[in-house]
Amino acid sequence: KKAIETDFDVNISELNDVSMMINQDEKRCNYYSTTGEDDLPTNGDDFWSDLEKCSKDFTNFNYSVCLLGDRSHEIFCGASNKVNKKLMELGAKQIFKIQECDGSDEWGNGFLKKVA
Repeated sequence: KKAIETDFDVNISELNDVSMMINQDEKRCNYYSTTGEDDLPTNGDDFWSDLEKCSKDFTNFNYSVCLLGDRSHEIFCGASNKVNKKLMELGAKQIFKIQECDGSDEWGNGFLKKVA
């Protein structure tokens, strides 16, 4: 909602609708994790399976990861950390440092300022 209000072009997709054939012209991607200790949401099973096996060159892909979760879990946002690590292995560039959020809006505000 904040991105739309600041005139960003926004495309919202469920994780299983995201392909590893990401258009390199799509310079920004945000990933949100909201379940379990080390699990992607159920609609991210196919996404993670494809990403884990992917060997594509992502050097022209810029991204940021926000870890949304509950700090009461023993492993806080493990799935988001796995996605972040794999993207870095593929050569993708972080445009904003990884953020661990437990209900905070800080990441969204900082990210929008960074990519503006």
